[in-house]
Amino acid sequence: MNIRVAVADDHPTMLAGMGLLLSRAAGITVVGMVTDSTQLVDLLGKSACDVVVTDFSMPGGRYGDGLALLRFLKRRFPHIKLVVFTGIENSEVIKGIMDVGASGVVSKADDLGQVETAIRMAQLGGRYLSPLKNSQLAAPAPAAPGNTEQAVKLSKREAEVLRMYAEGLTISEIGARAGRSNKTISAQKVAAMKKLGLKHDADIFRYAQAKGLVQASQIARRNASRDDSDV
Repeated sequence: MNIRVAVADDHPTMLAGMGLLLSRAAGITVVGMVTDSTQLVDLLGKSACDVVVTDFSMPGGRYGDGLALLRFLKRRFPHIKLVVFTGIENSEVIKGIMDVGASGVVSKADDLGQVETAIRMAQLGGRYLSPLKNSQLAAPAPAAPGNTEQAVKLSKREAEVLRMYAEGLTISEIGARAGRSNKTISAQKVAAMKKLGLKHDADIFRYAQAKGLVQASQIARRNASRDDSDV
């Protein structure tokens, strides 16, 4: 059986490596490689596909990224299996990815061959966590700045709002991505901060980095952009 696969990642080097790996895999055909959610949805609307391999943090597309994108893909293309390829290490985020219906999660620190295994498991109707993701899922979540008590439970939407805000998106940009009003997004941000004991926006960025919701490089880019705007 031939497995038709679409690949989405905003890092050209990673995308090229994935394409090369899968082009050599027996019984797998790459139907397209894209760099954001707009291109991905356009591709899936035009090409028959069995499995999507997508990055988790992939800003810039019309349909967002993260959990919001995964939910959208499950609604729009329910027959397509989803494999998430990500560097995010937070166990709560990994659980969230599986909870929205992804068939597999592979770490970018794992051998790329794990992606092929995840694709084949997904096509068979199974679920797959790469070795590193299995260990991360079993590990306790790191303590969050501003809250020394037992881990606070954020709703999936609250966590998603904080992640996108920490990546540098404005309230209106988050609302556009998530399909919710600015008032709702702002209320979810405030509610999440209150739960976590965070007082300032800087606390959000430290929390997101500590929890693995965003990478240190994303925080650096966000801060650099903010500094440039202040000049």
